[in-house]
Amino acid sequence: MNKTKAKMTHVKDAESFARLIGFCTGYGGIYNPGRPNLQLDALANQLNEMRMAMEKVIVAKTNYDNIVNHRIQTYHQLPRLVSSILRILESSGARPEKLDDARTFAHQLLGVVPKKRLPVPSDNTANTTKPLIHRSQRQLAYVSKADSFSKLVMAVSTEPLYQPREQIFTQAWLDVKVQELNGRNREVSDARALWSKALLERNDRMYRNEVSIIRTAQAVKKYVRAIFGHDSANYRLLKTLHFNMPTRK
Repeated sequence: MNKTKAKMTHVKDAESFARLIGFCTGYGGIYNPGRPNLQLDALANQLNEMRMAMEKVIVAKTNYDNIVNHRIQTYHQLPRLVSSILRILESSGARPEKLDDARTFAHQLLGVVPKKRLPVPSDNTANTTKPLIHRSQRQLAYVSKADSFSKLVMAVSTEPLYQPREQIFTQAWLDVKVQELNGRNREVSDARALWSKALLERNDRMYRNEVSIIRTAQAVKKYVRAIFGHDSANYRLLKTLHFNMPTRK
């Protein structure tokens, strides 16, 4: 079951439970179970708590999506910033070893395998082959990007010749950027945890608890069948209500 179908299952189950309460209310005083959680007030309370749990999931998911989008916007700025840092480092006269280290971290961040250097063609041979750039997915996770950027910043900070005058390329500013990237990752992780918690709470109330709507509905149906009979019109009303246990969240 895909996520859209699973979501509709929750909505339909909530609607079915509301209709079940409506049918039981319509029976009047005849519907009078001794079990406390099957009484009308308890059913209405359970329906309200279930709706609150469903709303909590929606709020948590919306918050998670917003934070994910914020992180995407923040990380979207990195390629241009990294490119500028490398150009400034190159223009500073830094040693080749330092440049190689910085380029390695930049390539890891961008998920790009460095260009293969081609042999210098002879005077009589025209080499028209172009170097290929292979993109790797292994380093594209946001945590890896933040780690690679942090290493790049460390590399340039230990180069005495790296002395930019522009504030956005200074060591202090780059340190703040590292903190921002790591902060975005923590925010996404925290928001995902809250969303997962909301999903678990909703599913517990609807399907997993000892007093879930699934089990409550089954108990109500059995009680109505007992007092009206399995061939009665009253029981047939409840029998048409279906509750489905979703296979996915």
